[in-house]
Amino acid sequence: MIHLEKLSVAGRDGRSPRDLSAVIEPGRVTVLTGRNGAGKSTTLQAVAGLTVPSSGRVTVAGIDVADLDPAAWWRQLSWLPQRPVLVPGSVHDNLVLLGDLVDLESACAASGFDTVLAELPNGMDTVLGRGDVGLSLGQRQRLGLARALGSAAAVLLLDEPTAHLDGHTEVRVLRAIVERARAGATVVVVGHRKQVVAIGDRVVEVTSDGLGS
Repeated sequence: MIHLEKLSVAGRDGRSPRDLSAVIEPGRVTVLTGRNGAGKSTTLQAVAGLTVPSSGRVTVAGIDVADLDPAAWWRQLSWLPQRPVLVPGSVHDNLVLLGDLVDLESACAASGFDTVLAELPNGMDTVLGRGDVGLSLGQRQRLGLARALGSAAAVLLLDEPTAHLDGHTEVRVLRAIVERARAGATVVVVGHRKQVVAIGDRVVEVTSDGLGS
């Protein structure tokens, strides 16, 4: 169980988030929503231990994230940022970048990355990177989703996971996210689209001192 206790992170325009409290439970989807600039992505970074709160804290099973062994904690996480990281190498290298996937084929199907694979010249062996094949932002997102949904991680942190997907793929991905939660994972999703908010077992409004947009 993850607790956010009056979590605030100070920035140039004030605190984002501001005094955020929430309980994030395994087996459920928690959706963080709110205006742009409210601190939703920053909250994910605080949960991952990548951002230090200005006040308040994040605890995991009662232990402050700051007191956890970072490497051990990160092994339990699968984090999908808004712009998934790619490294020079094959598609397969990128899929297993953060560790072996439990079921590569199912993960690619759940994320819609299977359709991307079908269009690549050498499928899984296609080389990505400078001077080689590139992926659009939407294709990169599907790859990142396959990496997250197919991981054995106990905690999934998903930042706007369907922002660059078509409607059909979004439905497929949201269903897969719920299935991961029902299988026991702790799932935190940042989103504001009504389709994303609708899958939340708990919807948490994130606010800030700034005006947002």
